[in-house]
Amino acid sequence: MIEGMKKQKIIIMSNQGPALTRLFSATVIKELASSGWSGLGVKILKDAGLSGVFDPSTTLRSFFDTIYDALFHSYRSEYIYKNVIAQKILLGIHSLNTSFMLTEFRSALCRADVVLLNGTSTVYEIKSAYDSMGRLSRQLQAYRQLFDKVCVITAPSQVENVKQHIADDVGLLVLSDRNTLTTIQEPSSMKNSVVPSAIFDSLRRKEYEEIVRMRFGAVPDVPNTRIYQACHDLFCTLDPVDAHDSMVLVLKKRGGSKRLNEFIESVPSSLKAASLSCKLSAKEQSRFSLLLNSVIGDCLSIC
Repeated sequence: MIEGMKKQKIIIMSNQGPALTRLFSATVIKELASSGWSGLGVKILKDAGLSGVFDPSTTLRSFFDTIYDALFHSYRSEYIYKNVIAQKILLGIHSLNTSFMLTEFRSALCRADVVLLNGTSTVYEIKSAYDSMGRLSRQLQAYRQLFDKVCVITAPSQVENVKQHIADDVGLLVLSDRNTLTTIQEPSSMKNSVVPSAIFDSLRRKEYEEIVRMRFGAVPDVPNTRIYQACHDLFCTLDPVDAHDSMVLVLKKRGGSKRLNEFIESVPSSLKAASLSCKLSAKEQSRFSLLLNSVIGDCLSIC
């Protein structure tokens, strides 16, 4: 057994990385939050050959931080990038009181890795050292239709490759081996040219109805089967800036609750992005926060 989890460092092989990244998935977090135990988490650790490596008296909080640290140094997955954005940009530069972060946001035919909402919108497309550039041009074109600022965040080894696929108005950030973010190219504002119809199709019904009510006074009084088209037609009369700013206003409401903010603040640094993307009830958030101080011998059974 390894003593003193706070001092513990583990080394993982790159082929273990994809599996261990799943420890930060919504499924594992949801299992732990709902029942205090994760069958998937146990299986991941067993398959990775890490059963028995950790002292069973190690807290779940320290366990996640140690796995995250090992992933950062040996397999910098997409989750690592999302978590860095959450820590260094959302929480480091902005504030949960005025900003929110969405992950895997549906946009046109793509899913945006990270969207940061404050006074405006910034989308971050992640291209790790393991990603190809095959879809990058199509992804960026889709993002231009919705967001004010478009950025790519990548690894040092991918910088020159990314540069060949982006225009001068797309931002470029690099995550270094020292866990620092460096801006290579600043993004330009694009909200004057967003496409209202694309924005509309990315919203939930209650969101586009709220915008229509806010901008036009009321939702059209039509049969339920015609609500979508009636709202769509009105929304598309908005100029690009009004459509964009209305989108930002309603999307920020997906977060912004005091309860969610307190939950995000309660989790360790390794779980900031996971806490934002997991859809936990108030009861589950409370249970998970308490569970983080429990020992892994109880909730992962890996001793």
